[in-house]
Amino acid sequence: MDTTYGGCKRFFRAVLPAFLLAISVGQIYAFTNFSSEIADFIGRSQKEVQFAFSLGIFFLGMGAAFFGKIVEKNIRLSTFIGTALFLGGLIVTQLGILHKNLWMIYLGYGFLLGTGTGVIYISPVKTMMLWFPKSKALASALSIIAFGLGSSLSTLLFHGFWGIKGFMSYGITKVFLAFALFYLIPMIPSAFLLKKPISEAQLAASAAGGAAPFGYGKLLKNRFFLQSWLFMFLNISAGLCLIPLAKQMMSSPTVAYSPKIIHTIIALAGLMNGGGRFIFAWWSDHLARRINIMLVILCISVAVMGLAYWPLLIGAALLVINACYGAGFSVIPAILADHYGMTNISKIHGAVLSAWGFAGLAGNQAALFVSEKLGYGYMGVVTMLVVVYALNALNVLALRNIRKQA
Repeated sequence: MDTTYGGCKRFFRAVLPAFLLAISVGQIYAFTNFSSEIADFIGRSQKEVQFAFSLGIFFLGMGAAFFGKIVEKNIRLSTFIGTALFLGGLIVTQLGILHKNLWMIYLGYGFLLGTGTGVIYISPVKTMMLWFPKSKALASALSIIAFGLGSSLSTLLFHGFWGIKGFMSYGITKVFLAFALFYLIPMIPSAFLLKKPISEAQLAASAAGGAAPFGYGKLLKNRFFLQSWLFMFLNISAGLCLIPLAKQMMSSPTVAYSPKIIHTIIALAGLMNGGGRFIFAWWSDHLARRINIMLVILCISVAVMGLAYWPLLIGAALLVINACYGAGFSVIPAILADHYGMTNISKIHGAVLSAWGFAGLAGNQAALFVSEKLGYGYMGVVTMLVVVYALNALNVLALRNIRKQA
């Protein structure tokens, strides 16, 4: 990492708050831990409850897309808005469980928590790239890595660790209130601490000639943006075919892992997600053409999904796919910054992340459709993902040939 700015100030104004905010909202990916318990308690089907996660991912993408302008103008305001929405979402979800009201759960975990997560997700990314201008991918990945680790932290808090009781030991009716109180502690101070190293006026002056004029309408006609959006949509959809259903797939009669192994793999999945974000981001900073890292991610994904045809290897495949899934998120901000410049990167990054929202609806529902409606089980999902990853690789091959934004 470069040392453009003072280490102590950079740590307290960027690295620490970015990490704490991201690891908190990464909780959204731990939904597979408690979806079954919620379904049993409120007397609804697993599929109905699982839709709360799909809604959460949809509004995550929409929150990232539509709050990009606020992030550019006022990082503290955007962070406080995101924190309030996230914590409020946890509390409303808890009320929905208590009252056995599925629509309240959709409002809490789907709309409020999802939107808050999207705002918090993009808030530190540009800030980190400004503090570390010579290592943009790794810098943006630091907060994105923490987001991936958030599901592991939530899993440990839910089940307990090292002899410490987990939140579930107090019953599903208290779990989300406990999460809200726990995450309140790091998120509020972090919202005060997070700060950009230079003003937007200074940034615009330093980027003179290097950034394209911004407009959402113009983006929708821009081929590089559209194919970057497609890369994210396909990669996220594929990941979300697996991640929310990981517990169910590993406990199916075909695989039949023990509960202890399943919990271990789910916890490790968050570590792999974070590790993939770090490794591929670091790697991309050392490539002559950063965009080539997209092809590496997709080639590994195709190969690993091939291994998943052997039921006993599904756990290993899930771990590696988590790493590649997370890697897509960590490399895209710097790739966009290379092409468009830094001035409007939060807006452009947020717009690309709208793909996350639509993938949240498409990926999970596609997996349920193939495995249940068509009756192909998890093997049908594996086949579908091999095809999706291969098509995305062709998309990236075409993306590589688009000239840099003038």
